[in-house]
Amino acid sequence: MEIQWFGTASIRISSGNTSLHFDPFISMNKSLQYASIDDYSGATDIFITHGHFDHIYNIPEIWNLSKCTIYCGIQVADVLLKQGVLPDYIRIIDHGQVVSIPPFIIKIYKSEHIRFDIPLIFKTLINKRVLQYFGDFKQIIALNKTMPAGTIFAYEIVCDDKSILHFGSLNYSPTIEYPYKPAMLTLPFQGRSDIDHYAIRFIKKFNPQSIFLHHFDDTFPPVSSHVDTTQFVEAVTKAFPHITVIIPQYGISYTL
Repeated sequence: MEIQWFGTASIRISSGNTSLHFDPFISMNKSLQYASIDDYSGATDIFITHGHFDHIYNIPEIWNLSKCTIYCGIQVADVLLKQGVLPDYIRIIDHGQVVSIPPFIIKIYKSEHIRFDIPLIFKTLINKRVLQYFGDFKQIIALNKTMPAGTIFAYEIVCDDKSILHFGSLNYSPTIEYPYKPAMLTLPFQGRSDIDHYAIRFIKKFNPQSIFLHHFDDTFPPVSSHVDTTQFVEAVTKAFPHITVIIPQYGISYTL
């Protein structure tokens, strides 16, 4: 089983000739060399963690290329249908369901969205980058109104007796029993001013063998930013020396 990162929360997990895409997105920051539409031209199965624009904005364009099957919550489905995706290609999912796409078994869990803290909100809004990227800022505000989060999902992807526990937003539901000790835990590393300390609780809760960071890049400025992962990696290495932390490079395959 291999995992690749294409910027933001866009992840591809593959084994043999079968690939699953999660939250495919094309960077709005043209200074970054991240995914193009061609990277998704062969997509057959797409899973959505939630409906915010940086997780679904490019889905209709990708679907037009490959007529892929899209697994998502009902709120996201409503948005995609309005954008022209045909209902036959949408599969409504919910917590507790299991999807089989050999050689993968995908288990679906209800999750929650990260809660942005006040210091980060002020740092983002009271910043000269808002003026620098004012056109993008207005577009992002408009997209947020038309693309609500809806139900938040986490996924356990199982293949060859190994599992990846994948989150698209850095939070979880306290009432849900998630898998413990996965081979890999993916962490979206953005959305808090105290992200280094905040993310440690995920490690304590799930005790993974390895961690795969994503969503730490500046793909939709001025709302996003590049998040420095150095202190987090140092803290994990010191407190949990048995856990491998992967800071992925765009498009590079990592094997479990």
